[in-house]
Amino acid sequence: MVWPSPATTGVPAGWRPKETRTTDLKITRAGAVVKDIRLVNADLIVAARNVKVQRVELQGGSIINDSTSSCGNGLVVENVTLTRAPGRLTRNEDLPAIQAGGYTARRVKIDGRPEGFRVAGKSLNCGRVTIESSFARVVSPDVCGDWHGDGIQGYDGPPLVVRTVTLELVQRSSCGGTAPFFYPAGQGNTSVDVDGVLVKGGGYPFRLAMPGSVRNLRVVDRSWEYGPIDVDCSLVTAWDATVVTVGPDYQPIRTVRQLPCNTG
Repeated sequence: MVWPSPATTGVPAGWRPKETRTTDLKITRAGAVVKDIRLVNADLIVAARNVKVQRVELQGGSIINDSTSSCGNGLVVENVTLTRAPGRLTRNEDLPAIQAGGYTARRVKIDGRPEGFRVAGKSLNCGRVTIESSFARVVSPDVCGDWHGDGIQGYDGPPLVVRTVTLELVQRSSCGGTAPFFYPAGQGNTSVDVDGVLVKGGGYPFRLAMPGSVRNLRVVDRSWEYGPIDVDCSLVTAWDATVVTVGPDYQPIRTVRQLPCNTG
C-alpha cells in the first residue's frame, strides 16, 4: 500500500489556475463543475446537490456545503489543495478545511490548517462522507486560544468511510489539539468503515468511540503523547492495526509490532 503524502495529493504538479478570486464563490446550480480556480482568503460555498470540485486551490478559505438548511449532498472534491492563507495568522476558531457531510474527497491535500475534514450535518440530512487517497496535516494555530484540532473529526456525523488516508497532527507544547482521527461518542455520530489510515501525532493518534470496522490502521511509533489508540473496542466489529516507523514521505519503513484493540 502506498500512503498519500503532500507530493501525491492536491492539485497536480505544474498546475496553474485559470482564475484567481479573493471573494467567496457560491455555487447554486445542481450538477455544476468547478475547476482550475484559486481562491485566496475566500470560501467555496456549495449550495446545490451533485457539485464537482476539481483542481481547485484554497489559500485560507474553506469548502462549505452546509450554508443552507440542508447539505449539498453528492459533492465530489478531487485533486484539491487547502493551505493556510499567505500573510495571515491562523486561529483556533478557523473553520474546518472541508465541511460538513454528503461529500466524497479524493486526492485532497490539507496542509498547515488548524482543522481538517469535518464529518457533520446528520441533523441537516447530510449524507455519508467518503475520504479516499487523501492527506491532512493539521497544525497548531498561530493564535491558539481553546484549540481542539483534528485531521478528521465527527460531530453530528453521518456514516464515515475512509480508504487509504494519511493524517498528521503537529502541535506545539503550549497549544495541543485532539487527534489526527477523532470520531467520539456523545456528539451525535453514527458509524465508521475504515480500511487504510496512517496516523501520526496527538495525545492518542486514533480515537474512536462509535460502531464500525477498522482495517489497515497504521500508527507511527512514538508519535503520541499518551498512547497509540483510544478506542471503545466493544463496538468494533473488525480490527487490524500495527505500529510502524515511517520516512519523510510517510511510507512505512518497519513494522514495530501488532497493535491489539485493548482500550475502552
